[in-house]
Amino acid sequence: MITLRRVISAKIETTEGTKETLTGTDSKILAFNPKFDADIQMNKRNPVRPYLSPVVDLPGSQLAKLSFRVEMKGAGAAYSASVKPALGDFLRGCGFAETITITVGQEKATYDPASTGHKSLTIGLYEDGVVKTLSGARGNVKFSGKAGEPLYADFDFLGVYDPVTDVALPSPTFESTLPPVFLSSTLTIAAYAAIIESINIDMANALQLRSDVSKATGYFSTLITGREPNGSFDPEMVTIATHDFFGRWKAGTTGALVIGDVGATQYNKVKITAPKLQYRKVSDADRGGIAVADTAFLLAANIGDDEIQIIFS
Repeated sequence: MITLRRVISAKIETTEGTKETLTGTDSKILAFNPKFDADIQMNKRNPVRPYLSPVVDLPGSQLAKLSFRVEMKGAGAAYSASVKPALGDFLRGCGFAETITITVGQEKATYDPASTGHKSLTIGLYEDGVVKTLSGARGNVKFSGKAGEPLYADFDFLGVYDPVTDVALPSPTFESTLPPVFLSSTLTIAAYAAIIESINIDMANALQLRSDVSKATGYFSTLITGREPNGSFDPEMVTIATHDFFGRWKAGTTGALVIGDVGATQYNKVKITAPKLQYRKVSDADRGGIAVADTAFLLAANIGDDEIQIIFS
């Protein structure tokens, strides 16, 4: 019998597409609702024959997907080459570049979108006696925040399927820091302090598996071939003089988005900024009788590889 005792382990691959050996020290992240989905291509065969009976399919290319949610939080100690946010490697596998600042008293981990140098991951989902693994994996991430709750990052990885094997659960070294809650936090759009309940940001990475006939699985790894960061939020509607939601949408006006700091404790604060938020759609909504400007937006680049920045400090 397999119970739902689960652990996620992951490691950045030294050589892209070459499976890494995972150990307990690679099991740092506290994940929620993990879901593994293998996809083995079954080639249907329908030769002419004097029977109505089917013939067997031929298994072909093999890929896998893994999705899970994590809380956004800091390391709880001064950042360094070895002390980083537990979700950092997963962000790097979703197209972010990592910069660690080690100036004493100002240590921080910064994540910026990158167009090159994306890291590939080997990720294993351990389930009480078996492990389900994908290698050469890269993915997409969505960020969400709601008043009174932690910020969350939802990851969706795509990679090369590795056969499920019997392996004992690892002895994890989980992160121990408690996540900050989305309260007492700044949120401004073009310097306007909007009153919102929730916000969602989707990096919208385009993922493409690299087919390779030399591999037993038919694939080499996954590439990130594009992105279109976008999102939505639900600010209270205000007068045009206060903030012109519809006018800014009509004119294509952009403005900086600032979220945070979320949290007040050093080494456990999160800040998200974007230089050019542009409204794509503004719709009427209500929140318990309060008029709301239900707004969809694009996060555009200022120069390039700078449309969003996440800082753990």
